Amino acid sequence: MSTADDSVENVRTGFDSSRAADRRSFFLSRALRKRTLGSGSNLLGLMDRLRQNHADMAELDSLQAMLIGAHAAAVYAPERNTNDVEIIVAPHYVPEAESRLLARGWIKQNNLLFPNTDLGLYGSAWELASRPDIDIISSDKEWLQEAFARRPVMNRWENRVIPLPYLVLMKIDSARNLDQADLSRMLGRLESEGVEQIVSVVTRHHPDNQIAEDIRQYAEIGRWEYMTEQDMENDQGRDR
Repeated sequence: MSTADDSVENVRTGFDSSRAADRRSFFLSRALRKRTLGSGSNLLGLMDRLRQNHADMAELDSLQAMLIGAHAAAVYAPERNTNDVEIIVAPHYVPEAESRLLARGWIKQNNLLFPNTDLGLYGSAWELASRPDIDIISSDKEWLQEAFARRPVMNRWENRVIPLPYLVLMKIDSARNLDQADLSRMLGRLESEGVEQIVSVVTRHHPDNQIAEDIRQYAEIGRWEYMTEQDMENDQGRDR
């Protein structure tokens, strides 16, 4: 495994902000160079905080569907605010999901475009007055079948949530700013063995040969963010 210093020295050149790989490289190289310890917040305390259930999946009850996005990330890391609910639906249930939304007064805003995805994503955006917007997303690729075949993960309101390895896969593929913050906080709570299990899943379904090292670096940055004052003192003692 390369060191953080090696990673900074080997940052890819010719930065293209439209490429997820380049956005990941920029975020990781800057974070590794700064090596910021702690977050300014009690992240472990935030994990225990009573959370709000903004993700109502009643419209899709009995369908093969899982929360993704920020509502899923809140199961694995401190919660952050979001204005919509993202739900991934098995492809053969997409027509039924959209029919149910229409029947209950939801209005389709537009089809969602994922021009740079390597996961075969497609979807649609829906709105209803006084309710958070819903994005219905799907894929015909094997990774989603595999995710649905895994043992279900449920949040405290009994909504099914996508298993962590596949949420990491989706956020690695997207690599927006918020996705990268989610990645470091989700992965930073894991031991090395857990990180490697995620590496195994993600590298099986994504073609970028840099991804394994990217995941390990997100985990390292996340561990720094979770450091307490005592952890920092211990870290400084080891450096002396």
